[in-house]
Amino acid sequence: MKKILIFSKILISLLFLFNSTFSFAEKIKDLTNIDGIRDNQLIGYGLVVGLNGTGDSVSQAPFTLYALKNILYKLGIIIKKNNNIQLKNIASVMVTTELPLFSEIGQKIDVRVSSIGNCKSLEGGTLIITPLKGIDNKIYAIAQGKIIIEKKNHKKNKNFNLNFNEPKNSGKILNGGNIEKIVENNFYNKKIINLQLKHENFELAKKISDEINKYYPNTAIPINSKKITILNETQTNNIVEIISNIQNINIKVPIEPKIFININNGLIITNSKIKIEPCSINYKNLYINLKENIKKIDKQIKENQIIINSSIFLEDILPMLKTFKIETNEIIEILKILKSSKCLSAKIEILK
Repeated sequence: MKKILIFSKILISLLFLFNSTFSFAEKIKDLTNIDGIRDNQLIGYGLVVGLNGTGDSVSQAPFTLYALKNILYKLGIIIKKNNNIQLKNIASVMVTTELPLFSEIGQKIDVRVSSIGNCKSLEGGTLIITPLKGIDNKIYAIAQGKIIIEKKNHKKNKNFNLNFNEPKNSGKILNGGNIEKIVENNFYNKKIINLQLKHENFELAKKISDEINKYYPNTAIPINSKKITILNETQTNNIVEIISNIQNINIKVPIEPKIFININNGLIITNSKIKIEPCSINYKNLYINLKENIKKIDKQIKENQIIINSSIFLEDILPMLKTFKIETNEIIEILKILKSSKCLSAKIEILK
């Protein structure tokens, strides 16, 4: 049975956002990370005091009471084991932060405090002195201070009375951490620095290496699709200055072809002109035959058939689909078949 097209005006609206631009420039620092240059996570267990009756129920969270007794014992206060204590103004929390690599002893850092018991709110509470340890179980920072609960700003709507129950069992202490120990790093004396690409790409690794070698000849070597080694064996240049200059080098990066499809209104948008390789596919009772013949431009629409003899682009296919009654989800399926047949290399993203 022959299909008859009844299309929404916007069902196959094809827009090219960057039709004449197939690449853009990005700095090397946006494309790579320096191997070994990262922050270190710290963690600690602590107690929050001064809560207004919103703390842990110690009968259900006994570890909170144990921690309190341990702290009081260190302060010279001994509590009898059979003493039944019921408190609601304290809470057990995990304290986390990141230790910057190039930090200094005495430097202040922000810390995050999160309840691990059954407290209702940490609002108004104060974290008492808490050691923060690294993965090696060594203390690198000490945290203490007033907890700030982050509150979201919601726009008021006069037509609706919205009640947002924002979580109050976590918060921040600005400059609440004090660095006591630093991670030793010999970055300044390194003769070899490795750049790690954020996304594996042999071509990009080669291109970055070539650009670096224009500024610092024979220093950059692409090791694989993920790694570039920079040599500074002579130590004649300051490695910090070299890395700073390298990170600001611009690299032309090709745009990844993408097809954006709005499932609600059928609007199709691409970020470049997308070529389709020759192929033949069947979808239900529709047959599409795409042949590449640059000399001969021949576009035919027969009963349940689309035949194109020319240099084929996505813009050639979609308008011809107007001759058939096809829903947006069917167009998506056709594009996926073209992609799975390896004649369409663009990424398909569905917008809802």
